[in-house]
Amino acid sequence: MNKLLIAGIDPGTVGAYAILDLEGNLIAIDSGRSFNLSKISLEMVKYGKVFLIGCDVYQCPSLTKKLASSIGAKVITPDHDLKYLEKIKIVGNFLKSKKDFIDLKNKHEKDALAAALYGLKRVNGLIKRIDDHLKENNKRHLFEQVKRKVLLEDKPIVEAVRMLS
Repeated sequence: MNKLLIAGIDPGTVGAYAILDLEGNLIAIDSGRSFNLSKISLEMVKYGKVFLIGCDVYQCPSLTKKLASSIGAKVITPDHDLKYLEKIKIVGNFLKSKKDFIDLKNKHEKDALAAALYGLKRVNGLIKRIDDHLKENNKRHLFEQVKRKVLLEDKPIVEAVRMLS
C-alpha cells in the first residue's frame, strides 16, 4: 500500500518541492532550474501517494493545479498569502522539532516546505477526529484503512468505518 503523502510546491524560474508523510517527517526536498511538471510529478510519485498539495499563496499557481490534477491530488490554499515571517515561523518550528539537521538550500525550498507544512496542519484535525472516533468505537485497528477512505475518497468517517467493519 502506497504511503500517504503531502507535498508543497514553489513554482517559478527556480522550482522546489517538499514532501512530508502524515507523521510530519520530511521525505524529500529539492529545488532546481530545470523543474517542470513532468519532472516534479515523477519525483513525487516514487515516494508514495501524494494526495494533497499545500500552497503558501491564496491564488493557487497554475503549475500547482496542473500537477495536482496529473497525480490525482487535492490542493489546499490558505485564506491569505502566507507572509515571509509566517513562513519563517512555520519552518523554524518544524526544524527545531527534528533531531536530524535538515539543510534547506534556498528560499524556494523553504517556501515549498512551508506550503507542505500548511497542508499537513490543515489535515491533522481530520486525522485526529478519525483516530478519536475509532478509539471511542473500539475500532483502532481500522485506522489506516479508514484514513485512506476519508482522505482519498472523501468518505465521511462514520461511513468509512461502516464500509470496513
